[in-house]
Amino acid sequence: MAAECKVRMNKIQEGIGYLNALLVKRWKTGAFVPITANSQAQALDIVLKERRKELLIRGLRWPDLKRYNRDGANITLTRTVKGQTYTLPPNDPRYAIAIPEDIITLSGMPQNPR
Repeated sequence: MAAECKVRMNKIQEGIGYLNALLVKRWKTGAFVPITANSQAQALDIVLKERRKELLIRGLRWPDLKRYNRDGANITLTRTVKGQTYTLPPNDPRYAIAIPEDIITLSGMPQNPR
């Protein structure tokens, strides 16, 4: 997260430094080659790819997808299950998680549009 924030603030070397500090621990001693970037766009692409790898199967990618699409990334999710294709376009109301009914009843707040 710190690497992404620094790169978005155009502090590219500082952001890549955070990323390298993380990645050096993932590699066998002596095998890691530090990452470099020549532009903010390149640095952000590298940081976001590493973030995607780190969040794999942790259920934390969902908020990132919502945030990236809000910012214009236009990521469409498509999955095929038993021959049926399901598509979730960017900024679709189905990105919102349903609020539990007991919370709706107690608070009177409206359900997220889905």
